[in-house]
Amino acid sequence: MVLFTTIAEASTFEEKNPMTTSFMEEGNIDALIDQGLANLKIPFEVKSTGEVRKYIKRYLKPGYIDAQAMLGRSSLYFPIFEHFLNIYGLPQELKYLPMVESTLRPDVHSHAGAAGLWQFVPITARHFGLKINGDVDERMDPYKSTEAAVKLLAYLYEKLGDWPLVLAAYNSGAGRVRKAIRRADCDDYWEIRPYLSSESRKYVPAYIAAAYLAQNFQKHGLAPKYPSYEMQDTKVFTVYSRLNLRAISKTCNVDLKVLRKLNPSYRNNIIPTNVKGNYLVIPAVAATDFWLRYIPRNTNIAPDQGLTMISYTAVVGDNINNLALLFECSIEDIMKWNHLTRANIVVNQSLIFYISKEALVAKP
Repeated sequence: MVLFTTIAEASTFEEKNPMTTSFMEEGNIDALIDQGLANLKIPFEVKSTGEVRKYIKRYLKPGYIDAQAMLGRSSLYFPIFEHFLNIYGLPQELKYLPMVESTLRPDVHSHAGAAGLWQFVPITARHFGLKINGDVDERMDPYKSTEAAVKLLAYLYEKLGDWPLVLAAYNSGAGRVRKAIRRADCDDYWEIRPYLSSESRKYVPAYIAAAYLAQNFQKHGLAPKYPSYEMQDTKVFTVYSRLNLRAISKTCNVDLKVLRKLNPSYRNNIIPTNVKGNYLVIPAVAATDFWLRYIPRNTNIAPDQGLTMISYTAVVGDNINNLALLFECSIEDIMKWNHLTRANIVVNQSLIFYISKEALVAKP
């Protein structure tokens, strides 16, 4: 867990936040925090404790510069989290969990060997289907790691049935949480805390503080420091063959550093062959060039069929079934047109559809 080093050590002194000078008195800050916690939207009852307040104030005072950078990174990753949470029917507010785990940095590693936005250790990552080898570390793939994390959260909720317990189990393992439940002879997170590890005792308060920051930063005068526009405005392609990021950088006129930041899971600038498909994130300004140069053409679509090709970028909540209904085609058509081997659609994915001219006119 990265929060307690990144935020706590952001400054060794109480540096004043110039944007929150009107709220610097403790009484004003406490009043704002009380109001924000009372209205906080998370999937369990909020408990305001001294520890929760301490973590919130770390964001607002010594750690405000890092907090603003993290809030800016949320523009890159929250849509991905929301997409998979929606698919698996879990509370959207779980998107705040990687703020605690990694401060929304996909390339971060912990001293315990965890990596990525969701801080998977290798054994758990492989259990949920993530590859770790000399070519790729899918713990740092924002899409694949998020789906794996959401599957893990769904599994833990099925076993424990209580979100604070799930969060503690995500941090320390379900076995340790069950042991704490037996020792405390109850299943209330706040009651079993003394029987959890030091880090797990901090975990739910840290999550509450992260959720508070995400929902209330404007009240404290904080402003997200957003990444560059080319980092934010992107499209995703599913690719299967071996590709070189350096070559893509040259042929599509994309800064290699940007490509590497957008695709942190690929080691040595190489996207390996994968029959199930890899995700490649490209700045939107280069998406057409990439599609023309690297995506196979649909040679089975003849002009005399009266079909028009259109492009579509998937949004949060899209799935292949709904898109088939929207574009009046079959799932098999979508997979064939986009060379998909699996019926999976992710947010920002660039897709091609062929529809009749009559249907095109009828579309709103």
